[in-house]
Amino acid sequence: MIKNYSLLSYGRTYNPVDWYYNPSYVVNRIYYIIKGTAFYKNNIPLKPKHLYIFRAMADFSVHQDENDPVDHVFFDFQTYKKLSENDYIEIELKDNPILESFIKIIATDFTKNDIPPEIAKNYFELILYYIQDYLAPDNSYSEVTTTALAILHNSPIVDLSVNYLSKKMNRNINHIIRCFKKDIGITPHAYISNLKINTAISYISQGYSCTDIAELLGFGSIAAFSYFFKKKTGMNFSDYKSNNTDYKKIDYNYYPISRK
Repeated sequence: MIKNYSLLSYGRTYNPVDWYYNPSYVVNRIYYIIKGTAFYKNNIPLKPKHLYIFRAMADFSVHQDENDPVDHVFFDFQTYKKLSENDYIEIELKDNPILESFIKIIATDFTKNDIPPEIAKNYFELILYYIQDYLAPDNSYSEVTTTALAILHNSPIVDLSVNYLSKKMNRNINHIIRCFKKDIGITPHAYISNLKINTAISYISQGYSCTDIAELLGFGSIAAFSYFFKKKTGMNFSDYKSNNTDYKKIDYNYYPISRK
């Protein structure tokens, strides 16, 4: 099952400083709200002791009440499966005591030590197992799109391009683009751009420099990467880095996973 999903980051945060910010279309999310007052898209309350699965969407947004900050466990991930026909799925955990007990164990573990990616991926896979009945029953895209997504999620990010995709699939570029856009809503080029900005943000949180990230993502120059970064996020690289890298000040933990 886990081969269909790529875990990007995970952890437990209290009063998440950058919760409002989401430049990407391609991140899916699992949130367990432990306590606090939180809202999805301004007016939909996220209830404590509930698990939420958010499918990737361009206009995703959440915020918290500054007077009652959120404490939550999260898993950010990518998938080439369709999670839900709706924006999100809400699970009241008291109706699923096994899942509730498991999520509480994760929440406790995430407050204690640095959880290595291997353990987090095991936790993530078990959550996916327990939530299968809540996901869309027919969750496969077309064969072309599913194959394209599998390649995009399992190839070195520095190699990704539409031409690379066409060569790996041995398919006509225009046919891939038509199928992909019909299923996903955006072109493969836009999807690759969003994968790259996700990875860039993950690298920033780990302390990588602009020069390092430009090279790791396959940009020919720092100027080209800087232009790309500002176009995608609306912020200069230095401004974003100064505002969004202070994860050490967040209570509990945040663990990004890089895609090299």
